[in-house]
Amino acid sequence: MSAPPEITIALPASYKQDKSKHYPVLYLLDAKLNDELVFGMLQRLHSSNGANEHIIVGIESHDRLNDFAPTINKDPRGPVGAGGGADKLLDFIQSELMPTINKNYRTKSHNVIAGHSIAGLLVMHSFHARPHLFQGHLAFSPAVWWGARETANAAKQYMHSNKKVGNFLYMTIGSEGGEMRQVYDNLSQTILRNRSTDLVVQLDTFNDEGHDFTMAAGLYNALRALHLYQQNNRL
Repeated sequence: MSAPPEITIALPASYKQDKSKHYPVLYLLDAKLNDELVFGMLQRLHSSNGANEHIIVGIESHDRLNDFAPTINKDPRGPVGAGGGADKLLDFIQSELMPTINKNYRTKSHNVIAGHSIAGLLVMHSFHARPHLFQGHLAFSPAVWWGARETANAAKQYMHSNKKVGNFLYMTIGSEGGEMRQVYDNLSQTILRNRSTDLVVQLDTFNDEGHDFTMAAGLYNALRALHLYQQNNRL
């Protein structure tokens, strides 16, 4: 990491009233842009029994490409030399941030990570590289085209292996075309064909929505599907 990320905590409405209640935790990347959207949607869905309340831990990186991309890009069509710091960020989350959150707040052992675009790439990297770290993965238009497609290829290898861990994966794509769509479609089909019975997958396509809008477009479906998954696992 170029510098430790800025961390914010958003507590559910019931947190101060119900001292006995413990909550799942949603780790939200690009928090400054997305925290109000996610917090508001969760609260609205919870009021209609459509979502669990979550503690939202916002993560705001000072260098998105470096901190979210797992590999260094060498493709001249992109920012050459950028990326490569994703595992350092995951190390920070696993070794420092999660223990601190679990020590200071009433948490359940159920963690979710959410991100869009290059942050969605980090979600997919964590999905295959550290499958026990998060029990839910929300990847909105993940930039799986990055670099030499290392994350897409590693995720496909993971799906072909016998090491798959049962958890929840949501992915979505919008009107993006070209190589981004090709790599995404290839990966999503591999995931669907090779998922284990205890891996719950939901994919959404919003062909009329541009890249910048796929998180807003998919968030309702992602949180509703996550809630069903959590219910089935008695969370």
